[in-house]
Amino acid sequence: MPQFATVSRQFRPFDVRSIREDFPILRTRVHGKPLVYLDNAATTQKPQSVVDAVVRSYAQENANVHRGVHLLSERATEAFENARIKVQRFLNAADPREIIFVRGATEAINLVAQTYGRTHVGSGDEIVVSEMEHHSNIVPWQMLCEQMGARLRVVPITDAGELRLDALDALLTERTRLVAIVHVSNSLGTVNPVRAIVQKAHRLGIPVLLDGAQAWRT
Repeated sequence: MPQFATVSRQFRPFDVRSIREDFPILRTRVHGKPLVYLDNAATTQKPQSVVDAVVRSYAQENANVHRGVHLLSERATEAFENARIKVQRFLNAADPREIIFVRGATEAINLVAQTYGRTHVGSGDEIVVSEMEHHSNIVPWQMLCEQMGARLRVVPITDAGELRLDALDALLTERTRLVAIVHVSNSLGTVNPVRAIVQKAHRLGIPVLLDGAQAWRT
């Protein structure tokens, strides 16, 4: 079982102090007070286990992955692929080949838009997003719709900052080729009912892209 999967289940109810202890940078004091860091959508701080793994990689395994037959390259490749397997198990994906490492959510969404999107979205088709999306989950779909002659449909939100699920139902039609929705809003903090949203879309055979950049646990 991956270490981070075990840790994610350990802290219920939410144990802030125990989690903070895993991150050495959070021992920093700012103006005499403990550092509170909220800019995770831009750069996420690293727990000690990740810091140790990076140091170990540079000190013991630093070499090109999938590009050499010497010992260090073989070690680096094994470590790289073992990480893919751990993420696959953590996400309950069917196969490690489903896991693609990218530099961030923006690159990931653009990759989906310009590969899956260009293959499956055509003239007159529709993509559904919401009013609470980060630009990273709006602009790629705007560009794709412009390129392919498709239409971007937007799910409105309530005055309380929650998705109008009744409006989502009305927007899901035979023309919908994808629903791209944020799990946790970076601006509102809204936690969307993604399980229900995915079920609604899947009942109609519509795939769903979830922007999980702010959602570290469910």
